[in-house]
Amino acid sequence: MQISQWLHAAGLNSLELSNAQGKHFRICVETAETPTGGSEQHNALELSSRNIQAETGVTVTAPYFGHLLLHNPATKETLAPIGSSVCTGAIVAILEIADITIPVTASSNGIVADVLAKEGELIGYGQPILTLQPA
Repeated sequence: MQISQWLHAAGLNSLELSNAQGKHFRICVETAETPTGGSEQHNALELSSRNIQAETGVTVTAPYFGHLLLHNPATKETLAPIGSSVCTGAIVAILEIADITIPVTASSNGIVADVLAKEGELIGYGQPILTLQPA
């Protein structure tokens, strides 16, 4: 879903990647006029992502890469334990790269339902970290 949004924002309708062995990977984003005259994106990835999100809540993903910290490095307190209530913008985890720390924030209000990644794990951009159930 995120890739289709980036392509749309950049005014692109496709992205193609290939390697030296001749393998190709292509993502195409179709647009269709809605009855109100606006443009809405339609693709299988986006629709399946919406269905999964509706069933499981909101997934908080890594905004960058680094080693995952689920505890405040100064106080050692868990940032967002399962069952805790968080507000939009609250720091729920931290990514650490050498001496740099990057906060991971909640994208919506909710209750922490599950932590999907482990403390100290090397996390990649966009990797799911935890899920929130609507509060």
